[in-house]
This record gives sequence, structure tokens and C-alpha cells, in this order.
Amino acid sequence: MKKIITSLVLLGTFATAGSFAQVGAAYSRGENDSNNGTAFVGLNVLGDIGLRLEYSKNFSENPEFSKEDISRYGLFATYTLPITPSFSVTPKVGMVKNDGRFTVKNSLEKVSDSSTDFTYGLEVNYQYNNNISFFVGYTDYGNKFDSIGDVDASEFDSQNYTFGIKIDI
Repeated sequence: MKKIITSLVLLGTFATAGSFAQVGAAYSRGENDSNNGTAFVGLNVLGDIGLRLEYSKNFSENPEFSKEDISRYGLFATYTLPITPSFSVTPKVGMVKNDGRFTVKNSLEKVSDSSTDFTYGLEVNYQYNNNISFFVGYTDYGNKFDSIGDVDASEFDSQNYTFGIKIDI
């Protein structure tokens, strides 16, 4: 009996939700003018409440380094709040793991750093049609990396402004 009730509740949840999952891709501009690519997959767990796995990687480098490789892996809880039929707001909170490997310019010094931090963000969504949405967002990645060699840690991005697309499944 429990299995039947649980199945009916889950089925009702999926039936009332517009979609059960999303995939997305975005371009992120960091606070210190870095360029990042972001991809994610999200699952609607209960109506408009969801979970999202997100990956972000830089494709530009800080001028202090000859090589900079920063990857971020995040797990977020999301809630999509409809404002109008076309617009919605999605706050997100979660944990993000920052991994960085750096080579200091004019040196052979290679340094790596890693941190796991609480993070939050907000997205404004425009529903283009039933399956496609465009969004603009902000994510704060928490604490910055420690100072790397003689480079001040304030040179590293800890927040991104994102522009992207979501596809509902």
C-alpha cells in the first residue's frame, strides 16, 4: 500500500510540474573579467523545487599567470517562482568545490588550491516557449582561493554573472 501511495504522489508531482528536468549551458563573466563556460543538469524533485548539478570552467586567464585552470563543481537546491506566464525567478543555494591549478608567470612555480564553500545565486528566466528558456543570473562562489605565491587572492573571481539557455525535458 505504501508503494502505491508513494507512486501516486510522485506521479501527481510530475503531472503538475511543467517538466521533470532541465539541461542548460551558459557563458559567465567573472567579477575580474574572466570568461567561464557553465553547464548544468537539474531535476524537479517536488513541483518547482529541484536539485541541480553544475560545472563551470574558465577559458580565459589572469594576467599574473602563464597558466590558470579553475574548475567549479556545484550541487544546488533550487526553487522556481513564477512571476508571470513568461517570467520566473530561481534562487539557488548549495555547495561548490573550487579546484585551481596555476603556473606563476616568469617562474616555474606551479601551485594548486582547492576549497569547498557554501554558495548562493539568483536567476531571472524568460520562457521563450514550452521547452526553451533564456536566463540571466548571478552566483557567489564564497571564499576566494588563498594567495598564490606573490599574487593577491583578490585577483581571483568569487562571483559570476551568467547568461544562458535552459531546455526543459
